[in-house]
Amino acid sequence: MRADGGGLSYRPRSRYVSTIAAWVVIAGLTAARGFEDGTIAVLRALPLALALGLLAWLVFWHPRVDVTDEGVTMVNPLRTVTVPWAALIDVDTQYSLTLVTPTGRYRAWAAPGPGRHQVLTAGKDELAGTSRRARDSRGAVAIGELRSAPSGYVAALVRHRWEQLVESEELALGVADDTPVVTRWNRVAIVLLALALLGVVVVALT
Repeated sequence: MRADGGGLSYRPRSRYVSTIAAWVVIAGLTAARGFEDGTIAVLRALPLALALGLLAWLVFWHPRVDVTDEGVTMVNPLRTVTVPWAALIDVDTQYSLTLVTPTGRYRAWAAPGPGRHQVLTAGKDELAGTSRRARDSRGAVAIGELRSAPSGYVAALVRHRWEQLVESEELALGVADDTPVVTRWNRVAIVLLALALLGVVVVALT
């Protein structure tokens, strides 16, 4: 988590290991083709290697969640969604951090729910100080709210900022239906991925 222009940006810590490991495996498999079948085999394998390398970067490194004064921006592999605070009506953590608005539910790729190990080893102290917005009518807290999980950690940050805006009366209420959610496709990544896949098809047909 880092400060960025007055806001906060969350990226999974695992992105370093996951991205580098994926690239090492891809490079190793491509090199192996060269050792077995020569330079031509490496050249033929390059389009697939590039496609897989780009996909690994999009899945593991690119995603993040930005919490700013304007709202929450979720940068997913192929789509970026900005939810203004005025449009937000709920924060859910089932499966992953999910922002709920009148027009839909938007999930953050960078903030998935807890894994099995986190669930089994979670203690009561992890739920201490959980926001009232994270609890149901009985006061129970969902597994996805665990602070050790990205979903719970980022949800707590989002709710904290949301509550600050409400309490300071900086947030207009009752306008969620009229506040649009901004969605942008990652066109550059989509084009590059399409070109790499086209190269894979061309190589397969020749």
